[in-house]
Amino acid sequence: MSCGKVVGGLFLAWLFFTIVPNAFAAAAESPAAPHECSVCHNDPTDLVQSAHKGLACAECHSDISESPHTETPQPVRCTSCHRKLHETVSENAHAALGGGRPSANCIACHGSHQIRKTAADANGICASCHGGQATQMAVGIHAAGRVETTRNLPTCVTCHTAHAVKSRRDPLSPIHRSQIHETCARCHADPKIIAQERIARPRVVALFEQSIHGQAILQKGNLAAATCTDCHGAHEIRRGVDPASAIFKGHVAATCSRCHGNEAAQFRDSVHGGAVSRGISAAPTCTDCHGEHGITATRAPGSRVAPLTVSKTCAACHEATPVVEEFGLAPRRAGTFFESFHGLAVRGGSPVVANCASCHGTHNIRPSSDPRSTISPMNLSRTCGQCHRGAGMQLAGTRIHVAPGFGEHPWVTLIRRIYLVIIVVVVGGMGLHNGLDFLAHLRERWRADGQQAARPPVTPEVARRLFERWTVNERIQHVMLLTTFMILVITGFALKFPDAWWARPLVWIERGYTVRAWLHRISGVLMTLAAIYHLAYLFSTQRGRTQFRCMKPGRRDLHEAWGMVAFNLGLRPHRPRFDRFTYVEKLEYWAVIWGTAVMTGTGFMMWFQTGVLTRWSLLVIDLATVVHYYEAWLATLAIVVWHFYSVIFRPDIYPMSLVWLTGTMTGEQMARDHPAELDEMLAAESASHSLPGDDMIPPQAG
Repeated sequence: MSCGKVVGGLFLAWLFFTIVPNAFAAAAESPAAPHECSVCHNDPTDLVQSAHKGLACAECHSDISESPHTETPQPVRCTSCHRKLHETVSENAHAALGGGRPSANCIACHGSHQIRKTAADANGICASCHGGQATQMAVGIHAAGRVETTRNLPTCVTCHTAHAVKSRRDPLSPIHRSQIHETCARCHADPKIIAQERIARPRVVALFEQSIHGQAILQKGNLAAATCTDCHGAHEIRRGVDPASAIFKGHVAATCSRCHGNEAAQFRDSVHGGAVSRGISAAPTCTDCHGEHGITATRAPGSRVAPLTVSKTCAACHEATPVVEEFGLAPRRAGTFFESFHGLAVRGGSPVVANCASCHGTHNIRPSSDPRSTISPMNLSRTCGQCHRGAGMQLAGTRIHVAPGFGEHPWVTLIRRIYLVIIVVVVGGMGLHNGLDFLAHLRERWRADGQQAARPPVTPEVARRLFERWTVNERIQHVMLLTTFMILVITGFALKFPDAWWARPLVWIERGYTVRAWLHRISGVLMTLAAIYHLAYLFSTQRGRTQFRCMKPGRRDLHEAWGMVAFNLGLRPHRPRFDRFTYVEKLEYWAVIWGTAVMTGTGFMMWFQTGVLTRWSLLVIDLATVVHYYEAWLATLAIVVWHFYSVIFRPDIYPMSLVWLTGTMTGEQMARDHPAELDEMLAAESASHSLPGDDMIPPQAG
């Protein structure tokens, strides 16, 4: 045998005894095939319905090398495929559990072979460990079968997430107190879900974020502030109409008492709290006054219980006819308040004037028959004395909720009616008089038929001359009177009509009511000083005494008034020949004197009413108020109807008499309006010129 054949045989033998056994050994150690596993594990249901139905058994159980196998398979390592999820799960709350408590792993939640997506039965999966919470959720509004649809129904993982579950104490957890409102917002601020589920309150999240509770959490980091779950609960969230709900009307005070214990205790002992506890659904509870999600600070401008708005909040019930009739409440409580000084001041923007809560209390509201009530006769003097120091006793026995014709004192009613008659007669008479005068001027123009009106019988030289009517001093007095009167009218009626367009600027500006009040008072003081100065001017100067003598009313004024009316009616061919002042000017002057005295007296009584009330009853203030108000109407209408016609709208004067600016009138105007005075002035000039050395004396009117 040759050497080559011997070497070849040895090589073949080596191949046979080395490679082939290894090949068999390798075949024996390979994972079992699925058909081999099914010999024993012959129930394919779980795997067929599993999310892993497309995987071979050995892809998870890679340690099983023979079939059948005697060793117990090692725990499956899901990380071989789900590495990123494993990193997330290893840091979640379940991974951190210890101390003998079971830790949730992949199989605990997903199962072994019957693996399904958690969305299919997330609540049921979590219930295996969290049975108590699952039971609570099952009776809540978020449970299946308790809403119309389930397409957007939240499950455990909606709020807690699936794998990144964190403790509620973890600031990064979606159920941490700083994050809860954002978690709820995923549904309650999603326009699509709101539309699909027809959620009736689409702005609850936005309102909460703007509320005092939301701002405390978002801006101040105050985790003790109330958030969604404090009121609605975490798992057992029920509708507000559900008697078992934490936000059911009968339970709201108890829910709020977790933070506001003192206020809730006062409310329960109040007339409102007692009504709620008896099941009266129309009675207000915390949320009826403060709001639900958009609760703001009591002093915030938009708050329902802010000083400027709390009265409107109370009026929602106390002006509601069904509530008033059903429960026998006193009618027009809010309406009479808004017509009172306090109510008008509130409407005008005063943040310090008394409102409903100032007298009746906030949470401790009780009927006046209750000795503990702030409006009990025994306590009313103390309540009123908070603002009207020293005057509380006078206010204690006085009716507060009164209005014109509703509960007011008979004397106040009498004065009101007298003034109404005076206003109708006087202002109506003024209007009739001016109407006749206007028609007379139209008649004259119609008769002229387009021709130039006849000029007064004076020479052209006299017609062009200027005659002094008012001195500079008198013009300054008039400007002071005009300015203060206009300011008083605007700022005074702005209190009564704060919603009028011309009063709105005083309400819009910050602390507009205070500005209005002080403008009114300062103008009143200036007008009073101007009146005092005018009196001194009348009696301490020659010019003043002359003017006063000319302004005195007399029989001539009656004859001239009748003559003017007769002329306007066409009964006389010519107007009366008026002297220095006509009856029109005299009526106006003495009306100003009377009105200034009345308005000054009543105005100061109202300004310093606390001092008045220490000596007299509230009736004095009520009478002063009604006189001041209607005298203001009488004065304003008289100026508009009587004075403005005489100096603006009279056809032969329009667009305006300039005497108040220039102090002079032309001879032509004098001959038309004051012919008797012009005759006297011209006669006096002639007499003075006839005397030696008097040629240079200039003409003066009066």
